[in-house]
Amino acid sequence: MAKVEPMNEERREYFRINDEVVLDYWPIDAAGLDELREKIESKIPERFTTAASFAATSRQIAHAFHSVQNDQPDVARCLQALDDKLNTLAQLFVAEEIRLNDHSTQEVNLSAGGLAFRSRQQLDKGSLVELRLVLFPSLMGMLIAARVIHCEHVNDGNLQYPWQIAVSYELIRETDREILVRHVMAKETELLRQKRQGKQD
Repeated sequence: MAKVEPMNEERREYFRINDEVVLDYWPIDAAGLDELREKIESKIPERFTTAASFAATSRQIAHAFHSVQNDQPDVARCLQALDDKLNTLAQLFVAEEIRLNDHSTQEVNLSAGGLAFRSRQQLDKGSLVELRLVLFPSLMGMLIAARVIHCEHVNDGNLQYPWQIAVSYELIRETDREILVRHVMAKETELLRQKRQGKQD
């Protein structure tokens, strides 16, 4: 995994947004953490994480496209079309899983270092959870091991989801963290653009 300088890591994790995602989560023990670690560190992605894995590969070969484009533009266009098709296929895998499991989106507060969300059940502070997170509109599916850092019962009338949970990522692919960074920054940029446009209008 690519290493990131600590200061850069801290700075980028300060960026947080409210976002609509698909989120599954459940407590895991030490054995569950070891099993999840094997999945996260595996070089063979499962259907759920294929889109995120393909996105990372696309970034790695982007410079090759530019090199070929200068000398052989037709070949570059063909390679780009194939890459786009593979990414679309990978996104369909995630879309199928969402439909098959009847998932709906929920609002979370998201960053590259953790997230906060409302929950039906209480989770013990310090406990470990497995997260299955899907971003939109990219349909990037991620497997993450996280640790509960905050759990509070909120009396705001939301009886279906009365618990406010905050977690920090314990195990995450560095490529997935980079995807989260780009996603959060893109959303933040779009929000700022909309605010500026609103003021002009």
